[in-house]
Amino acid sequence: MPRVASASPIPDNPRARFAEKTKRATLRATQEANRRRAMPRWAGPAMRIGRRLAPALLLGVVGIWGWASGQAQMVTSVAVDKFMHASVEAGLSVREVFVTGREKADGPQLLAALGVEYGGPILAFDPHAARAALKAIPWVEEARVERRLPDTIFVAIRERVPMALWQNDQQLSLIDADGVVLTADDLSRWPNLPLLVGANAPARGPELLRLLAAEPTIADRVEAAVLVNGRRWDLRLKNKVDVRLPEHDVAAALHQLAMVQQTNQVLDKDVVAIDLRMPDRMAVQTSAMAADIRRKPPEKKQKI
Repeated sequence: MPRVASASPIPDNPRARFAEKTKRATLRATQEANRRRAMPRWAGPAMRIGRRLAPALLLGVVGIWGWASGQAQMVTSVAVDKFMHASVEAGLSVREVFVTGREKADGPQLLAALGVEYGGPILAFDPHAARAALKAIPWVEEARVERRLPDTIFVAIRERVPMALWQNDQQLSLIDADGVVLTADDLSRWPNLPLLVGANAPARGPELLRLLAAEPTIADRVEAAVLVNGRRWDLRLKNKVDVRLPEHDVAAALHQLAMVQQTNQVLDKDVVAIDLRMPDRMAVQTSAMAADIRRKPPEKKQKI
């Protein structure tokens, strides 16, 4: 690049001034052309993008440093605490918890699951976390939790419906149709529920109870249902008669028993057990006393 001496004063002659301006323009064009030849084509756009992104990059570096050093968390925590304090002073605090749908679930247990504090900031209350905690309570099948500003927490729950009492390893529990154990306390409140016995009885129980509901003359007599080897059921009736059901086609066996009961009242006789495990027959076992009576020869009538 040619060196240029210090600029001399522009003469007053118009032609001289025009010549001087042309000379300077030519010099600037030459310098620009030299710079373009020295830099690649992508350098210009890259520099413009870099100038625009520089503030964001600087902010990101500062943010990473603040997070790593713990300063960001501390500043954020302080800001949140001040905001919550200000919201309480503005009247956004918990003054009432309104619960609907509760009948059997324990009230204090529900409040503990909500994790709400009277007078605390309502904006700090998390409805989603509260709903998950409520659904972990055995009695609660479904829950809806809302913040109703300025001061109310609204909770609507749907409770599970008891299906049966479950006996396993000499322990009694109350279960619903999904086999969820609801409680093991004060079971005397459900004296009319059927009793299911066996380790896997809650899983198989709903199907059996549905089939029994189709035969009410039998269902009304059932005191307990015992799952045998996890495969089939034995029914213990209220009059101590045992009914052995088959592994398959239980509906047909129950219907057969209902028809025999309707015509012959077999369940009202001196019967110990009825075996329905064979599809083409019904085996009836009578008591020892009834068997002895049948074995005795009829007494001869004495002539008078």
